[in-house]
Amino acid sequence: MPLNRIRIEGLRCLNEVDFSPHPKRTYFFGPNGAGKTSLLEGIYLLGRGRSFRTRHSRRLIQHGQERFSVYGELSLKSRNHRLGVGLGPSGLELRLDSEPAVGMSSLAKIMPVHVIDPNIHSLIEGSPGDRRRFLDWGVFHVEHGYLDAWRRYRRTLGQRNAALKLGQGSAVWDASLLEAGTEVDIARRRYAEDLVTALEGLGEALLGSPLEVSYRAGWPEGLDFCKALEASNNRDLANGTTHVGPHRADLSVKLASRSVREEVSRGQQKLVAAGLILAQIKVFAANNENGGLLLVDDPAAELDGAALSALLSALDKLPAQQIITGLTESILPPAPGFPVFHVEQGQITKMVQ
Repeated sequence: MPLNRIRIEGLRCLNEVDFSPHPKRTYFFGPNGAGKTSLLEGIYLLGRGRSFRTRHSRRLIQHGQERFSVYGELSLKSRNHRLGVGLGPSGLELRLDSEPAVGMSSLAKIMPVHVIDPNIHSLIEGSPGDRRRFLDWGVFHVEHGYLDAWRRYRRTLGQRNAALKLGQGSAVWDASLLEAGTEVDIARRRYAEDLVTALEGLGEALLGSPLEVSYRAGWPEGLDFCKALEASNNRDLANGTTHVGPHRADLSVKLASRSVREEVSRGQQKLVAAGLILAQIKVFAANNENGGLLLVDDPAAELDGAALSALLSALDKLPAQQIITGLTESILPPAPGFPVFHVEQGQITKMVQ
């Protein structure tokens, strides 16, 4: 799924950027504030419809401009596609092959994009919701029909909670909640098993110890969803909300049987989170022609030389197109044979090698 061309206009400090990345790896170097991360944000927008740095998309619009736009061309299964994302006075605009796109999911299916950035440790330190989003993104790309089941579950959950808040019984919603929630849970369990397999060897390669991941469904072990919902009904009614279900699921992550959330350093957390992203890409590649696109922003941040070397070595084996940024080539030596660009004040220049 190589991204063949990217054009960004009016996004943060990027006036007009237009380049063709290498199908395997491309490097961008420049000082802080030059526009390297903004470049990755623009690419990320094409596959996710949002930034990985802020929830407020209008903050991405360059000062003095009314809109930003991102355009990309990629090849997928011997077919070329054109993707576009723009934000202006009329709101978010999505286009696919010159036509209005129906929802962000239509672009996401074509351009699966992942990111490893200096804040990737939040996948470990953050809330269960952060890990659920990671999990759901992976399931979405390998389980057909998952998005529909998740939407039906969220819609029914909202209706059930509304009834509970009014002090009404929830029975009218329980059957639909159980049906959709069970579909979501089964798909997540299958994906979690694949993730465990893909993680084999990654912990040792990155941190010298095995990584362990286990899926927590969102209700007590030993019960199925139906029994757990029945057991929680009185508490749900008393508190006006649903306490069990896939919306309470989580991933438990351990390094050599230690909790990575509480017992390892920030640098180790970053490598653990990177390992989860790499495993997700491996699962995706096993179900598709490749692992999609990986954006790596300043991998040297908070990593010592040995840790950085271990991460770069793992990237060498990854079945995904990669775009990597760094401060200088001395800190992050580029692998030979791949294009190198310099970024300065929102402009990019290809370096002669």
